[in-house]
Amino acid sequence: MKHLQYIPAQTGKNAGFALMTGAITSGVVIGSLPAIRLAGEHTPWLHQYFSPLLCGDTVFAVFGKTLLSELLFLAAVFLLGAFAFGQAAGAAMLVYRGVGIGVSVSQMYSAGGLRSVPAVAALALPYSLAVSLIAILAVREAMRSSNRILLFFASGKSIGGERRGLRMYCIRFAVLIIISLFISAADSLLNYIFAGLL
Repeated sequence: MKHLQYIPAQTGKNAGFALMTGAITSGVVIGSLPAIRLAGEHTPWLHQYFSPLLCGDTVFAVFGKTLLSELLFLAAVFLLGAFAFGQAAGAAMLVYRGVGIGVSVSQMYSAGGLRSVPAVAALALPYSLAVSLIAILAVREAMRSSNRILLFFASGKSIGGERRGLRMYCIRFAVLIIISLFISAADSLLNYIFAGLL
């Protein structure tokens, strides 16, 4: 009987991860559309500094802009977890994150054609994958928090202690912020090492 209960639980987790990955992928497709790409090239709110070409010429400029982009995203998702109906907005944030990747990568291809493939593979792709994983983890935590709040309002029952739940929620986001700091530092270093590819 334990095995029968275990398999659906794992399937549910995998399905949730697949749906979140699909949301980011749909955002990448949207961001790759010519009209969105052209609009986003000079708009940080759209390109979100995923492209090294848009981050500046120094290691500190790249680090500062990528970290700022990460912190703003995590702050927005953190706040969504404080609302009962934050689930849909969380999914929309994943699409938004994907739009930034799509705009930046398509801009790199537009600027360099096939010559930009090594730069995308070495610079844009690793950073985009790492940031996408952080985004999925953050949105997952926000959705869980939002579900707890919705359950409380709907039935008056809470899952676990409110203080402990809030504390764990804050700790998880603090860990994601620390990881984002390391990701931004690594991205800056890669940009410095492989600057000749751009």
